[in-house]
Amino acid sequence: MSVSTTALQADGPAIGEKDWPAAFFRDADQLDLAKLLNWFTDDVDLRLGNMPPIIGRQGAEEAFRQFWSTLTGMSHERQQLVLEGNCAFQGSIVTYTRLDGKKVSMPVASHLRLTPEGRSDRLWIYIDLAPLYSED
Repeated sequence: MSVSTTALQADGPAIGEKDWPAAFFRDADQLDLAKLLNWFTDDVDLRLGNMPPIIGRQGAEEAFRQFWSTLTGMSHERQQLVLEGNCAFQGSIVTYTRLDGKKVSMPVASHLRLTPEGRSDRLWIYIDLAPLYSED
């Protein structure tokens, strides 16, 4: 497992962002690991589909590195957003571009929770990854 050397800002990336979920997904869609990791607390709780929970930025880094190594692109199209306090629930149609160039669009629901410092300590992604890797 590698350790990120990204310098964290004094204030999290969500500070000053009126639509912080849009800013989060904009950064995620760039497939820039350092930019995404800057959003997370050291003890972030990442859940992806039915996989076991991943706790911590280092584990999240490795999970996204592995997942993104199978993609050349990703784009979230927001369908619904529910904001409640420091939590956001977003339903999206996400279009993934695989290494073979095939584009696969599928529904994804995400739950994010922010700390007062403007970082996410929770990212739960509800998705069935099977269609992404299907040969159809």
